Amino acid sequence: MATNNDKIQFRGETEKKATQIVDQMRLGGINVSELARQGLQEKLREVLSDEEKITLHQRYKHGELSEEVAEILLGDSLEEIEREREAFEEAAELDTSGVSRSEDGGQ
Repeated sequence: MATNNDKIQFRGETEKKATQIVDQMRLGGINVSELARQGLQEKLREVLSDEEKITLHQRYKHGELSEEVAEILLGDSLEEIEREREAFEEAAELDTSGVSRSEDGGQ
């Protein structure tokens, strides 16, 4: 199991060479760590199914995931799921007292 101090590493010789070329082309270079962080976040979000996103949102709402972790995993989906949940709750709470039922079964 991963701990907070674990580094994420992979063998990426070709990626390293490509990074070095772009780094040399740009005045001031590029921030490889930030590129890697952003790329990992994007890929994590891409691989999650809708069901997994809902499960993660529920875990976030129950305090099992920090806001930072939920934001990394869900990104804009975090707000979308929250809006959809609120809309669903509002729809469920609609006052249906104006709807009348016929006592004779509608006949």
